[in-house]
Amino acid sequence: MQIEDGTGKGTQTKVTHDNRLETTARTSPRIAYISKDDGLSFTWSHFYDYDAADTILLVSNSSTTKKLFIHTIAVGTDTATRFTVHSPAYPTLAGTLVTGTNVNRTSGAVADAEAYGDETGNTQGDVIFNGMLIATGTAIIAPEGSIVLGYHDCIAVDLVTAGTMGTVTITGYYE
Repeated sequence: MQIEDGTGKGTQTKVTHDNRLETTARTSPRIAYISKDDGLSFTWSHFYDYDAADTILLVSNSSTTKKLFIHTIAVGTDTATRFTVHSPAYPTLAGTLVTGTNVNRTSGAVADAEAYGDETGNTQGDVIFNGMLIATGTAIIAPEGSIVLGYHDCIAVDLVTAGTMGTVTITGYYE
């Protein structure tokens, strides 16, 4: 039996001396392929002088046809504090509008999301992750697409102790 490359070039696969098919693979995170192939990978980022128990950033999926997969969440602060990543019910959104940035700089696609920094309309929902930060520390949570947001589902990050600078960046992609 002959196995060809599937591109019509007529090249064949190699079989090793012990009758094993020789292959190689390239792997990247799913977000990289979605960015390259579809131009639908985004970041939302916000920072400010925050009060205790503030929602630093909330992102809600506005797409009725695509799900938003959360790849990473980076949380930083100048003050030692606990942080909470949670999924509140869709609120009447309020705060500072945050526009998603397409990480494929050649794509003209716009994030189909509503995002707000210093978001004040939500009530803390189901807690997905709790963590601690040291002063001037940063934590990166890497759900790698396992947090899935449907239409009007939200992801939010709160800092518990008041500080003078809190920052959150959420990366995600649409499929």
